[in-house]
Amino acid sequence: MTSVTIRLAEPTDAAYFPAIEQSAGELFRTIEDLAWIADSENLTDPHYAELIRCGASWVACTQDGRLIGFLCAEIMEHELHIHELAIVFDFQRQGIGRQLLDTAVAWAAESDLAGVTLTTFRCVAWNEHFYARAGFETLPENRVDPRLAAIMKFEIARGLPADRRCAMWRPLNRTLK
Repeated sequence: MTSVTIRLAEPTDAAYFPAIEQSAGELFRTIEDLAWIADSENLTDPHYAELIRCGASWVACTQDGRLIGFLCAEIMEHELHIHELAIVFDFQRQGIGRQLLDTAVAWAAESDLAGVTLTTFRCVAWNEHFYARAGFETLPENRVDPRLAAIMKFEIARGLPADRRCAMWRPLNRTLK
């Protein structure tokens, strides 16, 4: 496992996020029907800067200070919603994503939020299965609230395949969803 430091993201970090997201997307080339994602557009610096201003985004840095991963989230209603978790391709599968995720979940719990939500790809090892191992549950369609449904609708409108998307939730304070 690579030794990294996890810290809150700073506004100047946003400039690095698109390149990290692009590198992270290379892993999609291993899935034939999703390989196109490796060449799709990433979120922009201003979009990431706005998420950083929300105060719930973290970065993973190597010992020499290189940013190699990030998690961007924001509080939505009574939950923390993860918008993006990305690790540079060469540093994937070393536990760095899990460290970022654990940091965000701990922060959400300390902030007395009811849970953590996200949308991701169904049946992809480093997406749905990764989050399931971290305590997230895939929500059946009848438990996807209007906020998550709207996020998924937006993602599908941007070209993500509806049959491959799912919403996930990890309860923190045992509030019923």
